[in-house]
Amino acid sequence: MGILLLPYNAFAQNLNESPAFSPKIAVKYSLFSILEPESAAQLGLEYLYKPKRAFQQQLGYIFYSPTSDVWGIRSRSELKFYFKGDHAQGYFSMEVLYKFMQNYGTEDFDREQGAYIQTIDFRANRNTIGFMSKIGLTNNMLKANYAVDLAFGIGAKATYYNSNVPDDASLNFNDDLFFTDVFFNGGLRNRGYEVLPNIYFGVLIGFVAN
Repeated sequence: MGILLLPYNAFAQNLNESPAFSPKIAVKYSLFSILEPESAAQLGLEYLYKPKRAFQQQLGYIFYSPTSDVWGIRSRSELKFYFKGDHAQGYFSMEVLYKFMQNYGTEDFDREQGAYIQTIDFRANRNTIGFMSKIGLTNNMLKANYAVDLAFGIGAKATYYNSNVPDDASLNFNDDLFFTDVFFNGGLRNRGYEVLPNIYFGVLIGFVAN
């Protein structure tokens, strides 16, 4: 009898063991980035290198501004720590943001508080570095071939300005729209920096590559 039980016990033990972990890679697309005032097309890769730990890298190209021609790049680098979950998993993460953006074009600027107008071929650069903590919810990539990722984050960011626009020059759009000053004249300053809150809400969808 003892001889018969040994193979049975070994077989039962193999059934109870968890399958070996295999790293996963997910390819994602950011749905909300294209809806931002300064729109971007943004893709991401998430590498799940441990069952509850992953690294995610997003890269975006900024292609639209409501006030001028623009181009730029944006990077979001994120270390994620997953909580226990079967089909849905919550997570906590830390993210580092870097963004470079350049507004450019040729416009007529008011000078000396409207004393005269000067046509300027302008180039206005912004470099932004930010940090934030995030919480999110996603599906278990170990059990699915798709990825849905919802996240909210808050932190701080510093933006450094550099342009060829004189301090007293400003564009007069003949309107009182809020974005005129915030997204254009405020972004044309030729030097200085400012620190602002860094707030994020995003939805990413994609597929698990392996």
